[in-house]
Amino acid sequence: MPEDIYYTFAEKNIEVITIPLNRTVIQPYQKMEQDYDWIFFTSANAVKYFDFNFLNKQAKILAIGNQTVKVLKNLGFDVDFQPKEAFSEGLVKEWLTFADGKQRVFWPHSFQARRVIYNALTNQGHDVLEQVIYRNEFYLEDQEKLRHFLLNEVLDYVLFASPSAWMSFSKVTEPLQQLPADFWSRLKIAAIGPVTAKAIKKKQSVVIQPKIYDMPHLYECLLQDIEQEE
Repeated sequence: MPEDIYYTFAEKNIEVITIPLNRTVIQPYQKMEQDYDWIFFTSANAVKYFDFNFLNKQAKILAIGNQTVKVLKNLGFDVDFQPKEAFSEGLVKEWLTFADGKQRVFWPHSFQARRVIYNALTNQGHDVLEQVIYRNEFYLEDQEKLRHFLLNEVLDYVLFASPSAWMSFSKVTEPLQQLPADFWSRLKIAAIGPVTAKAIKKKQSVVIQPKIYDMPHLYECLLQDIEQEE
């Protein structure tokens, strides 16, 4: 959580507990030898773990989300296309109407990446070159920290920025027989966007979801909900 947002919550006596539900770990990879017209960065982590010494400088850059664009610009790279909707389905819909002719797309991503982009683009005749450059891991120490917190403290809100974060949370909560009977009924869940919300809604309700799918707007919506409850 950014310091300015953390202090905003602290000033309002809102205690923020941060427990990593997914830590990103680099996956060793080699330079993509094939040429490509586009490179798709679908998260800030993809930018973080990509070796730009391997970049085809003639390729156009697509980026999902304001944070991903910001990280790229801080590295000195211009973004040629940013979908208005910051999730894979929105990317596919917008880019397919924008792309001119058959394109070859390079997509570096996490091990857990959904297949939406690959399936949609290849079905429309485009070539998609993939490379796994990082993976998400839920460390045992973080699992134990979450378990201890849930059994010893009262949790009012929980924020999820990805379906995998929800899966990690469920991995700890589902086996816990000691949770209070009203745990889920009183817990308010916030999801960063529709993909994360859809995963959560298979089991629980989502109370908070920003219209713009990024963390600053998720924090803003959370703060608004807390203030309305006061």
